[in-house]
Amino acid sequence: MIQNSYLQEIADYTNQRIAKVTLNGNYDINQFRIKQVTTEIVELEYLIPAADLSSVTQLELRSASNEVISSSEVFIPVVADTVVKQYVEVKGA
Repeated sequence: MIQNSYLQEIADYTNQRIAKVTLNGNYDINQFRIKQVTTEIVELEYLIPAADLSSVTQLELRSASNEVISSSEVFIPVVADTVVKQYVEVKGA
């Protein structure tokens, strides 16, 4: 069994690596309202401006060197400025 303290270290590392969110492959968000780690969960909160996007179909977490850390296909209609909360959970198998 993986120790909780080690999972916490991995969550902290993951949080440090996330520098931005890329939407639809070409729209970057690097300002987070919340970016923190709580009990092996990385919590992100950010704003998607309706003036810039009408929907989101791909969501990527990227490092400062633009390396993809995580990628998800989604469908988020953006009819007004939209606040997204995203969680990355670190857990042992």
